[in-house]
Amino acid sequence: MQSTLIFALSAAAVGFVHSLSPGHWLPVVLVAKSRKWSPGMATLGALALASGHILLSLILGIVGLEIGSTLILQHHEATIERYGAILVIVFGAIYAFIAYRRHSSCHGHGHHGPDAPKGPKYQSSRSVLLFLFSLGFSPCIAVFPVFAAAAMKGTATLVIAMAAFALSVVGALVLAAQLAVHGLTKLDHPVLEHYGDLITGLCVIGLGAFLYFFP
Repeated sequence: MQSTLIFALSAAAVGFVHSLSPGHWLPVVLVAKSRKWSPGMATLGALALASGHILLSLILGIVGLEIGSTLILQHHEATIERYGAILVIVFGAIYAFIAYRRHSSCHGHGHHGPDAPKGPKYQSSRSVLLFLFSLGFSPCIAVFPVFAAAAMKGTATLVIAMAAFALSVVGALVLAAQLAVHGLTKLDHPVLEHYGDLITGLCVIGLGAFLYFFP
């Protein structure tokens, strides 16, 4: 039960921090402001974007697990878990390093996401919501090792971790969009804009360290 909670919290932390990056929720705000959406419509737009993000992340995560399960022997479970923890740490370190290198060379204040849709193609709310849903098709790569580690503890742990990830993504996108629409936060917070992925990578490293010392 304790390990299930750890994986759920880890997946939720990765999903929440990753989704707080302005590149994820800023398109919703841009659309909401340009079309003068109500807070309710802004929430619907955030849900559409979150749905695409969650759907692709879970699909790719499941596919990766299926491929990995055919390559891993079922015996020596403790050894596999220990090596899995090391891989999680290495993945998190690489993810954090790439994020740091990418954003350390960025000196501007422009956002890292797509712009709001324009033109007659996006005149209907349905078209805009579909557009936002398609923008969500950028998977959260950082959560994959969390899913892989959770799968070693059983299907129930994996499902709970995926559910926690999904809820955290929805919560982060809706919260960020609502705060921005109401003018309660800056659109381009420098910390999340430039170091959101770095923080995500550090969270993954922390999970790997925990799994290594407490398998």
